[in-house]
Amino acid sequence: MSDQSKPEPIATDKSSLEQPKAVAMFLRPLASLLRQQGIEPGALFREHGLSLDDTNNPESQVNVTDTSNLLSAAEDLLQDPSLGINMARQSEYSVFGGLGLALSAGGSLLSVLQRMTRFQRLISNAVRAELVIGDDKVSIHFHPNAGHTPHPQGMQYVMANLVRLVRIRLDSTLNPLQVLVAHENAAYCARMARYFRVEPEQADHYAIVFARDAANSQLHSSDSQLAAMLDATLNERLAAQEKGSLVIQLSLWLEGQLPEGEPSLADAGAQFHMSVRSLQRRLNEEELTWKQLVERTRRTLVERHLKVPGTTVTQLAFLLGFSDVSSFSRAFKKWYGVSPSQFRANAE
Repeated sequence: MSDQSKPEPIATDKSSLEQPKAVAMFLRPLASLLRQQGIEPGALFREHGLSLDDTNNPESQVNVTDTSNLLSAAEDLLQDPSLGINMARQSEYSVFGGLGLALSAGGSLLSVLQRMTRFQRLISNAVRAELVIGDDKVSIHFHPNAGHTPHPQGMQYVMANLVRLVRIRLDSTLNPLQVLVAHENAAYCARMARYFRVEPEQADHYAIVFARDAANSQLHSSDSQLAAMLDATLNERLAAQEKGSLVIQLSLWLEGQLPEGEPSLADAGAQFHMSVRSLQRRLNEEELTWKQLVERTRRTLVERHLKVPGTTVTQLAFLLGFSDVSSFSRAFKKWYGVSPSQFRANAE
């Protein structure tokens, strides 16, 4: 393998309408790594057109070009060819938003790979995930979308996160059969080989290949009800991703925010770069108040999740952002005139 230099910084065209995007939260582990090395991450983020505050917002997206330049700068600064792997070690499932939570809900390794393939677009439109199922192998491939070259450290991070999930929740000794990379840097490939426990092979894209029998194994502590609930939410988000009014966008944002508590109109304004007055005016045009939109979003979630067998009142209260089960139960009875259990019984 040749020892190529790191990717050159990418020229950013802010006017482009086709800029690839990614969720901002996936950069949170990078900020932690920088702090551990005594480097204040805020300044480095700002230098590359990014806000550290966005890494705590599950609905914030960042320009992938800016992100790639940030990763290159951090790799140089830390002199770390395994930057993506070390980010994965710092990572929590939540940095990938609803998809991360759905992946952590488990099922078989195959179902995790299927979920990752289907919903990857909610995380980034910079690459396209493809699942290939053979007689003795199952592989997930990450193909670059037109006009974009994925950053090697970004792909190392995504792939290491997947293998880390498998080793924590399935088998700590499990290794991929193959790992494909599109980066010939010798130090990078050596670190990949050490972590994945298999020598990476050069290709025109990135991929991980598992044995079929391993893919059929169930992850420990799987929660099929929670996985089904999250899948339903992700399906709706996927369907509405590229279209919809501001109200739809606000509702989708609320769904992601509610598990952390009910956001305010000011929070929404900051997310959508609008003043509170402008946002209120837009809602008035739709004959809605902020309180009504929050309630409508919560009712949509209730009616969706109550269709999933085994869904508990505690799970619903969490997903809808209520501080406790009793508050949720009171709101539910106000909306429907019956308790959640009576509502479900009447629907059956």
